Amino acid sequence: MGRRGRNDHPRSRDQPGGWLEIQKLNAAFEEYYKAQNIVPQSEWETFFDKCKQTLPVTFRITGTSHHDALQIRDTLVNEYVPFLKNITWEGEEIEPPTKLPWYPDGLAWQIRVGKTVIRKSKPFARFQRFLVVETDVGNISRQEAVSMIPPLLLDVQSHHAVIDLCAAPGSKTAQLIEAVHAVADPTGIVVANDSDHKRSHMLIHQVKRLNSPNLIVTNHDAQLFPRIRIANEEESYLRYDRVLCDVPCSGDGTMRKNINVWRDWSIHNGLSLHQTQINILNRGLHLLKPGGKLVYSTCSLNPIENEAVVAQAVRMWRGKVRVVDCTELLPGLIRRKGMTAWKVMGKDKQWKDAAEDGIPASCFAQGDEVELGVENCMRVYPHDQDTGAFFITLFEKVAEAADAAPAGPLKRKAKADDVLEQNGSDKRSKLESDRSELEPIQSEADPQPLAPKRKERLPRDANEEPFKFLAADHPTIENCWKFYSIADDFPRTSLLVRNATGEPVRTIYYVHPRLHPVISLNDTKVKFIHAGIKLFAYQKTLEGICPWRVQSEGMAVLYRHIARKAGDAVRVVRCGLDTLETLCHVTFPKFNELRDKQFLNQLLALTEGCVFLEVDGGEGDKPIVFPMWRGRGSVNLMLPKQDTAELLLRVFKIENVPGNGNKKENTSPAEGTDAPAETESEAPPTADQTETDVAESVETE
Repeated sequence: MGRRGRNDHPRSRDQPGGWLEIQKLNAAFEEYYKAQNIVPQSEWETFFDKCKQTLPVTFRITGTSHHDALQIRDTLVNEYVPFLKNITWEGEEIEPPTKLPWYPDGLAWQIRVGKTVIRKSKPFARFQRFLVVETDVGNISRQEAVSMIPPLLLDVQSHHAVIDLCAAPGSKTAQLIEAVHAVADPTGIVVANDSDHKRSHMLIHQVKRLNSPNLIVTNHDAQLFPRIRIANEEESYLRYDRVLCDVPCSGDGTMRKNINVWRDWSIHNGLSLHQTQINILNRGLHLLKPGGKLVYSTCSLNPIENEAVVAQAVRMWRGKVRVVDCTELLPGLIRRKGMTAWKVMGKDKQWKDAAEDGIPASCFAQGDEVELGVENCMRVYPHDQDTGAFFITLFEKVAEAADAAPAGPLKRKAKADDVLEQNGSDKRSKLESDRSELEPIQSEADPQPLAPKRKERLPRDANEEPFKFLAADHPTIENCWKFYSIADDFPRTSLLVRNATGEPVRTIYYVHPRLHPVISLNDTKVKFIHAGIKLFAYQKTLEGICPWRVQSEGMAVLYRHIARKAGDAVRVVRCGLDTLETLCHVTFPKFNELRDKQFLNQLLALTEGCVFLEVDGGEGDKPIVFPMWRGRGSVNLMLPKQDTAELLLRVFKIENVPGNGNKKENTSPAEGTDAPAETESEAPPTADQTETDVAESVETE
């Protein structure tokens, strides 16, 4: 979501002399949308007043484990919301957080409280602490309410192949991943694509915390997204069950959070993006399976970017796609029907009656919009449910259409990018300078490539190294499998490294087997940015035993495949909540300090190295599993400090952890233990060092 300045007043620093308050007025905006009749005239003042009010904060409870998400929801409902009722601030009663009525399972919430109240009101300060801690570990994600709608309409199942063609910044992609992971071992995959190289890396930060081996991130112009081969046979290409086209747009529906809309709005913004939006939608329909579903969405009010694009796509596909009536979907969501008539204004600010001044004919209503099903589109307005504005359309592909009309000539996007830069839209797009490896949409003429641009600086942890799969019988894999007692049913052929040599040097990754041919058969055609989760990391201080640590990202995947045969020295130990709390508070507690003797005996039966720690999750719940280090004389719970703080707050109800969740360092000697105490040089890195691995990603493996 967009950010405000240090206070709640809309201000800009573009003018010399410091911060100036921006007036939430734009005569051209008001004239244009009044004439379009986007709402009845009797509602205009209510609509326009709401557009100028600050947008409430909304958030989702997230995660690839639906069970965990429901637990966090219950914690919110039972331990925080009841204490936020009947609170007055400066003489006014403060509204507590409320559920979004249309979001499934009560996992999305809205807060209509100002920052001052949250900071200075004690009950809300406690609630804010909960939000911060859960956000730090990825259990809560701040996301605008209307932005949550498109993924829900797709009805993603755990076996689906899904692509998000314009994925950055990634909040909708995260919803798609969560839907795929609705079951314990999903077979579906999610392809997250963005045309901007730098933003595709930023996208990774948004979705990486979900720890999904079923995700792959690509960097291509959505208009020209290439077909992905999945087998060596002729015409064996990946077709998608679900496609999301949340396209670049003028973004004027974000006026409540993006104050620059009021200053910069122009009719040119929507006109310049219209053809690009048609091209992306058309490409998405080509990639979609017959019987599959596609959502087209924008955060714009403009019918030129919305209904006009939808109508043109239906015309082009000649009955092979239909617009789905979503009236019965998402009960509780107030929505308006799509417009079937609209006006077109030229750059000269004059209304046009026909295609002129270079305006494409597809911008104009042509009288067939009702027949095309355009009324089934959805418009969400700010004054209906205190949200931003959004446009959503659900398509179903009835049958394949090899003879579908081309999308028309691709337009160079330099001007479109200027519009997006001006308005600060979350969606950005650009044509790639090198199109030689892409499969173009049919068009009357190929556009000229843009001049090469200077390479942007990437995030510090961006990894540009190639993906290389390891042989199933590689000695390193054999060593790890034997040491950790991993069963033979684990798909070894899905392990890879990120370096040119193809040898395991620092990190071993795991991708879902369905992604193996996607990467291996397309590495010269498709620009892959990210795939897989970290399974093992090399620990150079270990000699004579397995030097590969299990990473927390891959803990759940490996745990499901542990071979528990009689007589095997399985690296699994168990403890109760009391011992877990000790491990959260103290770094490297010595063996002789552990009160749970049964836990200690389990440790002593194992050699030095990483182990799986099972903790009883309570009656009816599955055990909670953590990575733990069994040292020569002490143990360490290998969790980053944010995860430790969250665990202490949610499980043990301990707030305000000193040092933001840092554990206390234990420096006492290991008296009375069978193993010597670890010195600083002998001990493995702490979880904050091993799990972040920032330096590792910058360097070549």
